[in-house]
Amino acid sequence: MRNGVETYPNMLPTLDSKSLESGGLLVVDFTAAWCGPCKTLLPILEALATEYKNHARFATVDVDHDPAMAQRFDVRSMPTLVLLRYGREVGRVVGARPRAQLQAVLDRALAG
Repeated sequence: MRNGVETYPNMLPTLDSKSLESGGLLVVDFTAAWCGPCKTLLPILEALATEYKNHARFATVDVDHDPAMAQRFDVRSMPTLVLLRYGREVGRVVGARPRAQLQAVLDRALAG
C-alpha cells in the first residue's frame, strides 16, 4: 500500500477512504467485476492514468466490495467516474464514454 492506495498489476489502484481528502484531482472509477461496459472502459482509463499522471490520480472502487463508498457518492449505475478535488466532487461521468470525451472532462476539471 502506498499513500493510502493499494495497487494491483494491470489495474487502477483501489481507493480507500483515507485517500479521498488528498489534494489534486482524483478520478474514481466505480465499477463491478460483472459489468461489461466497465471492462471496456478500463483500458481507456489506464491509458489516461498514464497520460495524466502528473496532473491527476486515478483509482477504482468495486461497488460489490465497498457498497458504502458507492452509497456515499450516490452511484446508481456502472461505470461511474467521479472527479474529486480535496474530497469535493467537481465532475461526474456515467456510462462508458469515448476517450476524447473523457479527456475533455479531465481537461475541464484540471482547468478549474
